[in-house]
Amino acid sequence: MAKENVDVLIIGAGPAGTMTAAKLIQAGLTVKIVERSHFPRYVIGESLLPQSMQHLEDAGFMDALVARNYQKKIGANFKQDDFQEFFDFSKNYTDGWTWTWQVPRDDFDNVLAEEVQKMGAPIEFGTSVVDANMDLEEPIIKVVNEAGDEQEIQAKFVVDSSGYGRVLANLLDLNEPSSAPTRATLFAQFKPADGIETGAENNKVTILVHEEDVWVWLIPFSDGRVSVGFVGNPEYLESAEGDAKARFLTYLARDQHASAMLEGMALCMEPKEIKGYSKGIKQLFGKNFVLTGNASEFIDPVFSAGVMFAIESGARAAALIVAQLNGEEANWQQEYEAHMLKGIAVMRTYIEGWYDGRLRRLFFSNNKPEKIKSQITSVLAGYVWDETNPFVNRSEKTLNLLSDLHNNPEMA
Repeated sequence: MAKENVDVLIIGAGPAGTMTAAKLIQAGLTVKIVERSHFPRYVIGESLLPQSMQHLEDAGFMDALVARNYQKKIGANFKQDDFQEFFDFSKNYTDGWTWTWQVPRDDFDNVLAEEVQKMGAPIEFGTSVVDANMDLEEPIIKVVNEAGDEQEIQAKFVVDSSGYGRVLANLLDLNEPSSAPTRATLFAQFKPADGIETGAENNKVTILVHEEDVWVWLIPFSDGRVSVGFVGNPEYLESAEGDAKARFLTYLARDQHASAMLEGMALCMEPKEIKGYSKGIKQLFGKNFVLTGNASEFIDPVFSAGVMFAIESGARAAALIVAQLNGEEANWQQEYEAHMLKGIAVMRTYIEGWYDGRLRRLFFSNNKPEKIKSQITSVLAGYVWDETNPFVNRSEKTLNLLSDLHNNPEMA
């Protein structure tokens, strides 16, 4: 059996894995990535957040991404019945990037993968991890390619960025049920018909309240396509008759806002569905390994935080790996796990508030002071570690206090 030695083995070539790889290469470490699928491949999570942009620039990805001419995203638009509220990232409370992109993930992930290979991190596509001996001082990971060839890779450190594959979590029995309710998503893509111009609101993601516990995303791309997804109560998303396509079109016909925004457009990707996407984890790191991105924890797509957490976790993990392999102190508990869980907890507060109505009441209030709106905008932009923002450092208390603002004008 072939054997290879590297400083760091990364499982998964998505945004978490490639961000980690780029930062490790900058520090002079040898890196190898194994990826089960072949790129480009389709995944959801197409709306980025401004918080990620500095990491992308620091990692050396920015020139390649700019060249792709992705759709610029300047904010998020929320609609319910006749109410609408736009959160402009240029007016957020936290210093930092004030815009980002909406990206076809097959292309975006492929660009990042191509760039890290140019930087010096080889990627073996079509390669799966089948075993992991993590008890050694330098773990040995056994992989197999599609031809059935097996290989052992010995590394000083292993990063699991395998996303929904959750490779190490499965092998090391680290999974646990998510605390979030089971939800589902039904999604597709549309493209403009010949002669139809793309919409005027392409530079923002739009979130529509469809039912009390179901919402819709509309994410326009620069090539005219629009990603559309229904998310929420699985019973509702299974209540219409027919297959995924028939049910998707039934729900779309029921939503006047979504139908109007897609007028003159046609399906270009058949509807697909995912159920029970939220995952929990017992621990985010262990002896010579760390879990990043969706391999660690994924909550809900409503505020487009999946890629943001993936990129943040990759950059944060890389810094600690470099310190550890250089013989320096690496406080994984405080500087990685506590840090990531703090940001996840803040976002979870607003996700739960969205579904139970507290956040929607605040969003669609006519009585929001501009400062409060700017603080909310910072959270929506991904700045969930800004402790100067009361919507971060006292997220639950602040949300509870202000969710009834529309009924109490004197609070404004």
